[in-house]
Amino acid sequence: MFGAVVFTSCSNSQTTESPKSEQKVEQKKEEKVDFENAFIVDVRTTQEFESGHFEGAINIPVDEVEDYLLEFEGHDQIVVYCRSGARSGRAKSILEAEGHQNVINAINLDHLNKLKANQK
Repeated sequence: MFGAVVFTSCSNSQTTESPKSEQKVEQKKEEKVDFENAFIVDVRTTQEFESGHFEGAINIPVDEVEDYLLEFEGHDQIVVYCRSGARSGRAKSILEAEGHQNVINAINLDHLNKLKANQK
């Protein structure tokens, strides 16, 4: 009986997560970065930024995003990235809560570079 419960639990979690995973993949495919006009923000620490960053990006550490909200005004598209996507996810949430609608979490520098290469 225990085996049947475990099997059913695993089975249910796989079926409920599959559509969500597919939806996330679809969402990523739809996101196109306007590299010529996007406001690209590295939300890592200053030290991380100085060790290498996306060309043209500015550095606003995630803990300072709320202090620099005026910097984000007037941009049609905002792209945030960090090292793993967690801090940029937080920054995206903050910006969306402030009313910004076209905010893309580009996850990290490698992913952002791949997006740029794939859009050429």
